[in-house]
Amino acid sequence: MTISSVEKEAPLLFSKWRPVLATVAGLSLLILCASFIQDLTFYTGQEPDLSKKIWLLDVDVERSAFTWVSVLVLFSCSRLLFQCGDDAAGRDSPFTRHWYFLGFLFLLLSFDEFAGLHEKLSSALAARSANTGLLYFAWAAPAGILSLVGLAAFIPFIRSFPTSLAVLLVVSAALFLGGAVGLEMVGGSVAEAEGVESLRYRMLANIEEGLELAGTLTFIYALLSYREITSRTR
Repeated sequence: MTISSVEKEAPLLFSKWRPVLATVAGLSLLILCASFIQDLTFYTGQEPDLSKKIWLLDVDVERSAFTWVSVLVLFSCSRLLFQCGDDAAGRDSPFTRHWYFLGFLFLLLSFDEFAGLHEKLSSALAARSANTGLLYFAWAAPAGILSLVGLAAFIPFIRSFPTSLAVLLVVSAALFLGGAVGLEMVGGSVAEAEGVESLRYRMLANIEEGLELAGTLTFIYALLSYREITSRTR
């Protein structure tokens, strides 16, 4: 059986791990909804009393339950990418380096989610120049440019996937970068004007984190489906 012959099955694959991914997605959605509700309670109509805030439910801090889930999901994605790299190396695939590069990238993203490296980088860049508006968070624009360049370089890699899975890869990238870069830049302009404790910024932060995790879970779905396809064609 060739990859093309199972291409239409791709969205229905990955039956073994689907319940696990659905559980993670459902748990993440519950935490995200709790964060929304808490922020609507704290940041509507009066000065927020942060001493009463449940930080475990705040998706925008490193010590929250949502961040813990994000770290685990990004790390799991990295591990899966390395496994795909090993499979590709065994097939002498021309895209072996692409798999390993993505594995290292998601490992770095996992550590960044835990340690907040991009925030420290943004503070260091901001100290060297006066950033305003969409560039208020100084790291976002360079990250966006690098991401677009990277996506362009990975076009042959994406095209090597069955069409249905290639679409999922593009969707996952759009979700993740739309949150991590797009909404981060919009949130920067709001933070400059109203502060990070404003209701508008808090809502944007929740949506941003939700999009990032949704993008990563979509990516994992595509990768697991791809591994199932390739296992059938061996």
